[in-house]
Amino acid sequence: MKRFLREYRVELVAALMALLGVFLLVERIQIRVTIFRTMLLAWRTISGAVGALVRAVVYRITHITVSNLIGLVLIVLSIVIVLWRVRVRLTQRLTGSTCPVCGGELRRSHRHWLDRLISLLLPVRPYHCRNRECGWKGLRARPRQ
Repeated sequence: MKRFLREYRVELVAALMALLGVFLLVERIQIRVTIFRTMLLAWRTISGAVGALVRAVVYRITHITVSNLIGLVLIVLSIVIVLWRVRVRLTQRLTGSTCPVCGGELRRSHRHWLDRLISLLLPVRPYHCRNRECGWKGLRARPRQ
């Protein structure tokens, strides 16, 4: 039973969604009205919060002084510099074509979505050790060419 549920969970969820949809179409009680009112209330709440946020940002921007602007620029610049240095240091630390555990030869592995996401910030690729007894797997930075 567990194997069946695990193997067909997407189909089961889709079937339950279809049954719920049919139920909502044919039911005589006011579920549709309640759901619509709840969705409308959620939309009004979210749009009101976004509107308040936009008004607050516009107010801050229109009432900013030169010293506040310079302070913000300095803060953003310092954050960019620190992030750049972290990237450089991590790239230096992760660069290498030998296994960090046994010193053996590394071979590139298939990239997954998380590896691609990380490589937006750091130029890394997944590798694994060719030594079967070691079994190391991890990310290494692409060597500069």
